[in-house]
Amino acid sequence: MSLNKIIIGFIIILILFSGFILLQLNKTNAPASKVTIDNQTFSVEVATTSAQLQQGLSGRTSLPKDQGMLFIFKTAAPYPFWMKDMKFPLDMIFINNNKIVTIFQNVPAPKDPNTTNLPVYAPDGPVNQVLEINAGLAKTDNFKKGDTVTVKLK
Repeated sequence: MSLNKIIIGFIIILILFSGFILLQLNKTNAPASKVTIDNQTFSVEVATTSAQLQQGLSGRTSLPKDQGMLFIFKTAAPYPFWMKDMKFPLDMIFINNNKIVTIFQNVPAPKDPNTTNLPVYAPDGPVNQVLEINAGLAKTDNFKKGDTVTVKLK
């Protein structure tokens, strides 16, 4: 084997190893946004674009217990939510100016995925954020209307 082939092989291995290390660093050091209510903190994915707001958690089969999705709106309004293409139940926490406005607990996933007539869940007033977490956590953690919500975006 010639010296050139050995050097080229070494460079390829070095590039692949470097790429792997960079991918691992991005995974472990990727800052997660956090939402805290009554000393309960959730790592959240943030939805702000039209596509993200539409997609939400639909199509997924589960959500880790300490995670959720935070929907952020530019202006406060009584945004309605539904469970289109959802495969597991949720708690929906509607928030305005860092205070809980409305909570829908144990919102079920649709039994028929082809259903077009889904229930709509709307808050009692305008909101600028909605937090979706696993069903039952709002009750377990005793969240209630008026609780303060702290959001740390990364």
